[in-house]
Amino acid sequence: MNNVLLQNLIELIARHTGLNIREQDKQALVNKVFARMQALKLNTPEQYYQLLDSNTKHSSIETPCDREWKALTILITTGESYFFRDKGQIALLKNRLLPEIIAQKKQLLSQPNVSKPSLRIWSAGCSTGEEVYSIAVVIKELIPDLHNWHILILGTDINLESIAKAQQGVYDSWSFRMVEPELIKRYFKTHQQSWEVIESIRSMVKFRASNLIKDNFPQPFVDLHSMDIIICRNVFIYFDFKAIATTLDKFYHTLNSRGYLITGHAELHGQNTGRLQTKVFPESLVYQREDLPIEKTIATEKLLTRAININQEQGTLVKLQKLLPKREILNSQPPSNVKLPANITKAEILFHQGDYTVAIQEAEQLIKQQPLHFNACYLLAQAWANLGKAEQATFYCEQAIEIDSLSTLPYYLLAHIAEEKGDISLAKKLFKKIIYLAPTSINAYLELGDIYQQEGDKSKAKKMRTTAWGLLKELPAHFLVEPSKNTVSELTVQVNKLLQNYL
Repeated sequence: MNNVLLQNLIELIARHTGLNIREQDKQALVNKVFARMQALKLNTPEQYYQLLDSNTKHSSIETPCDREWKALTILITTGESYFFRDKGQIALLKNRLLPEIIAQKKQLLSQPNVSKPSLRIWSAGCSTGEEVYSIAVVIKELIPDLHNWHILILGTDINLESIAKAQQGVYDSWSFRMVEPELIKRYFKTHQQSWEVIESIRSMVKFRASNLIKDNFPQPFVDLHSMDIIICRNVFIYFDFKAIATTLDKFYHTLNSRGYLITGHAELHGQNTGRLQTKVFPESLVYQREDLPIEKTIATEKLLTRAININQEQGTLVKLQKLLPKREILNSQPPSNVKLPANITKAEILFHQGDYTVAIQEAEQLIKQQPLHFNACYLLAQAWANLGKAEQATFYCEQAIEIDSLSTLPYYLLAHIAEEKGDISLAKKLFKKIIYLAPTSINAYLELGDIYQQEGDKSKAKKMRTTAWGLLKELPAHFLVEPSKNTVSELTVQVNKLLQNYL
């Protein structure tokens, strides 16, 4: 591979993933590229580059380019993790940061309309999940009455194989090399020759694939917002300065007021951390979002609790973004002296009132100002679909996918549009795409099961429904399953009835 092509490939990888291929890693990258070329039966490196640089803007389903990026990302992001890695930072979390946040949350209980405190933590670049489960164990030991809290511990990673392993929650002894035997016995159970995370810990966490460079966040619809702590360790060492700055700005807007960012010890050395303030502790440096007045913090907690309560008790999807304080949208900000005439909150209110035409006008104004606004694009797709305009709905679904290729929401809408058109083959491909992106998507399994049943393929229908039933068993009965808005209990009854037909 000539030097010019290699440099172009390195720059393409940086734009797509944020990963900075170091000088010492160039030959390893070349070796991996030639291995992929052989697997794909490509003759030249130029052909491989062209495949990665394919234009997928108007594609609604997974393309060869999409598949190859996933395959290459797995090769170049393989990392190692283990439980309770970095004892100093774990001790800082357990003895200082988490008790501080927990105490603040408890104080908010004295405020009207705050029935349960919330604790939200995001492990960005979670690898195979050991860090996420370690945090869950720490929180379980710090909060004995977990049932009185709204807890979210989210793990994301660009490597789909790592996410799949994290979701399984099964690890061999090497992952426990820094863990006390008593802790293993308390929170893990034997699984053949390995150890499996117990259900009380697994129920506290969620995993999903995410690209820190390509994806927009905060994302209210997928729980990527209002984080008390973001942990992003051993990720920035692979990013260049520009990619780090972009990600830090996103993290700032995803943190709660006074929320903390924890990175590897020297990962941000020499980097401008913007509005994140550096806090020095004996165990580690951490970074904190600048304070807002306590009144705003209390108001945010009230609104978040209200949204969760409505979501659980009434079984309705609440758009958290319209309840939380307005945040700036990144990468597409208008000049500071321009007053925004449109916002997503107003568009969502109009949409839920059934005033689709005016909601579309409002969202389109927002898109003109902020072209990379995922929520506006997805709302436009929904509104046009409700008006029976499949072509316009499809267009905005594709725009939303271009902004966030890992979100499953546009794919659900595209699949339903395909079903209405009678294109069952495309609908099946789209539901399979959803399962590929999010293997625990219960509704996608059920929708596929219905299609197979209609086609007379009872074997596949049973397989899909059995898989959905297995996933439902792992969730608390009151949880809502998106995007259908049914509770786990309701869906379990429905699936059990369907499975009775195969007895």
